[in-house]
Amino acid sequence: MSERGVAPMLHGEIPTLFEAPYSQDYAKDIVLLGVPYEGMLVADRHTLYPPGSRPPETFYARFGADEAPDAIRQASVIYSLEHQGGIAAELDFTNISARLQIVDAGNHTLEGAEEVAEQAARSGGITITLGGDHLVPLPLVRGKQKGKPERIAIMVFDSHLDLHPSPPLWAGSQWRTLIDEGHVRPEDIIIVGPRGVRQSHREVEYAREHNVTIIPMQQIDDQGLAPVCEQMVGRLQSVDSVYISLDIDVVDPSFCPAQKYPDAAGLNPREILTMIRRATAAKPISGFDLCCFSPRYDEGQRGALLAARFALEAVYARLRH
Repeated sequence: MSERGVAPMLHGEIPTLFEAPYSQDYAKDIVLLGVPYEGMLVADRHTLYPPGSRPPETFYARFGADEAPDAIRQASVIYSLEHQGGIAAELDFTNISARLQIVDAGNHTLEGAEEVAEQAARSGGITITLGGDHLVPLPLVRGKQKGKPERIAIMVFDSHLDLHPSPPLWAGSQWRTLIDEGHVRPEDIIIVGPRGVRQSHREVEYAREHNVTIIPMQQIDDQGLAPVCEQMVGRLQSVDSVYISLDIDVVDPSFCPAQKYPDAAGLNPREILTMIRRATAAKPISGFDLCCFSPRYDEGQRGALLAARFALEAVYARLRH
């Protein structure tokens, strides 16, 4: 019989992500972290509420992304690295812990996340982050580019474009802010999965004028995954690495109803995994985040489980290339 060990708990009843060791040493292959940030909220078609506020909750005005990191951690025990180090069936039964140094750095503010990303990048590592709303990639990409500046692609899975020009610190303008700050070129942004009517003329015009790649649901339906993956890989040829940002509302809500801004008829999880695998086989992954998951709308923790599985795929991606 093996000796008993102390359970890898982050705080209270919350385990670390994948039960990885907790550490504040960010010079690792993979640094897992949470950013429980809920910024500006969409109250209605015309109104934004400032960070920290709570508008009357309606189907249109939902919130709770700040509760996501710990909820996903709880579900992630299904993918615990305590299972003999994490033997990945999808990677020819590779033992993950034998190949990678993985730690959970706990939860951080936006400013703290930027510092973590910078330190991880300096040592050749990547961050895998649980948001929070979709402003979370802003400090992560900033930090990554400070620590290891290079030409990166941003591969976004989202039902919305998030290319608003203002306000700059909002989960609908993060890509424009990163472009304006010089961290990424607009032609190196690929947005997969937009659908529905919750878009704006200014965003569409900006994407067309600046050669942002948009792959809407209709194109995936018409062409199938293989041609779409070829298009994505083609757009990655000029970059050094690819950062992946996954807004959970790209997923069909039948698989994950726990979304701040749900929209019917989205992607299924296997389609998303396939596209992530193709992209990260073409170029190294330089970071990953999952945002806009709201546990208060979850059913049986199935959304949290799916979110944890997407984060696990980012771990795989670090090994896959």
